[in-house]
Amino acid sequence: MRRALFLLIVCFAAAANAQIQTINTTRSGGPAGSGVFSFGPRISNYSTDVRETLTPLKTGRQSSFGAVGDYRNGLFVLDFMYDHDPENGISIASLIVDTGNYSRDRGEVAVGFAATPFLDLQGGLRIDSARVGGIAVFNNPVSTDLNIDHQALTAGIRFHTEPRPVGFFVLGRGFIGTAKLDVGTGDLDTDTSGYRGQAGLNIRIGESAWAVQPGYEYDHFETKNYGVRMNTNRFFLNFVYRSGM
Repeated sequence: MRRALFLLIVCFAAAANAQIQTINTTRSGGPAGSGVFSFGPRISNYSTDVRETLTPLKTGRQSSFGAVGDYRNGLFVLDFMYDHDPENGISIASLIVDTGNYSRDRGEVAVGFAATPFLDLQGGLRIDSARVGGIAVFNNPVSTDLNIDHQALTAGIRFHTEPRPVGFFVLGRGFIGTAKLDVGTGDLDTDTSGYRGQAGLNIRIGESAWAVQPGYEYDHFETKNYGVRMNTNRFFLNFVYRSGM
């Protein structure tokens, strides 16, 4: 699951680099560009409440990291989000050996169209990989209480304005999917549902192509069977480079 998430990041970064090269060609007198990209890292402070009969857990406030980006070309829109949430804080070492009681990788890719200059209608794919208890070595869980491997279809809307010099964005999406749960007795299959909402500011840094995006997000995940629910609230700060600014 984590490999799939990182593959999405690599593909999106490669596309962003190609777009930046196109913009540079345009500025030097070459052919016209074909859209606007934004891409960059993000950090966040989150708290997750895992509600499950055998392994309830509250993480308290923790730090995490990830990446965000989007692409716009006429009416076509695409955006991407990824978060890695370790319970033991931001550390490259946690990608190798993670000893926290909780970790989660979560990503979404959505495509759609701009119904108006300020409103996007989108749908796409969401994936989650979560662990409660034990440790993980190179993302392989060891002696865990609960593992969740989740895929879902997601759809929703996004309101946004340009950072001139300050804009805002509001996003709401729901999802339905399936998950495999491992509670030490083998894999259990179940349907899932949930939603994600976020709001933030889009603040341009001077006259540069960079912007900062502080905001807040709430994410709810639940299974149809076995009583598993995860509620996450998150304060985030994105740093994004936008072509064409």
